[in-house]
Amino acid sequence: MRVNPNYSADMVSLMEQAQQNESTAAEQLSTGRRVNLPSDDPAAAAAMVNESARSAAIDQYTASSDSLTNVLNTANSTIESAVTLLQRAVSLGVQGAGSNMNQSNLDSIATEVSGIQSQMLSLANTSYAGKYLFAGTATGSPPYVADAADPTQINYVGNTQQNQVQIGTGLSVASNLPGSSIFSQSGANVFTALQSLVTALQSGDTSSITTAEASVSNSLNAVDTAQVFYGNTVNELTNNESFLSQERINITTYENTLASADMASAATSVTQAQTVLTATVAAAAQMNQRMNLLDYIK
Repeated sequence: MRVNPNYSADMVSLMEQAQQNESTAAEQLSTGRRVNLPSDDPAAAAAMVNESARSAAIDQYTASSDSLTNVLNTANSTIESAVTLLQRAVSLGVQGAGSNMNQSNLDSIATEVSGIQSQMLSLANTSYAGKYLFAGTATGSPPYVADAADPTQINYVGNTQQNQVQIGTGLSVASNLPGSSIFSQSGANVFTALQSLVTALQSGDTSSITTAEASVSNSLNAVDTAQVFYGNTVNELTNNESFLSQERINITTYENTLASADMASAATSVTQAQTVLTATVAAAAQMNQRMNLLDYIK
């Protein structure tokens, strides 16, 4: 009888392989994934790394989009308030131009318009999370300040640039309109128009009041137009977030395709590995008995 003198090493190798197979299959049953280590499937593991990076980018884009939506909604709400104030100023101007107004009435109206001007300055200097919304890219300081020489003159000290926020791969949107294109457009300066109306009311000149009221109305239209930008941008963000949400679903589905374990197959593999291990141990025991017998015969 010929006996393999290296049977012990062979048996150990078989048992180690069976134990490894059992451990791998058991881990698949535990995690529900067939790729738990890069060595389980290098190609699938590499693909999962790429998908994980895509998922992280989507999370960042979604967070940026959510944050920007809050900023835009705040800005839009501010402009709605400004529109309401200017509508009131226009109504006061029409009232002041009426034939039944005495100077006392006009002075009272002028005081209310002056209050509207102060409220408009506060709105134009609205900030969110420590950044001024209508300062262009110079968001660290108020964009509108009273002139040092003439406090009735309100100056814009921001810039005319727009901030950009990335909300997707190769996709960015403007996050703001500078105040110079909302509150102080050439020919439609809110503060100049309101001050003109105050001055006209105080003068009691009906013609001047009518002209000033028309200027305020023109400024109202300019401010109201800015709402289109904010509304359209919010809609774009909403649509983009729906796209990002679908992309996240697609990534999850693909990752499951790459890594999900076949649970029935994994259970079978565990049973097979245990069977092989038991059989190998039994065979090793028999070989030991034979070798002991041979030694005895010798």
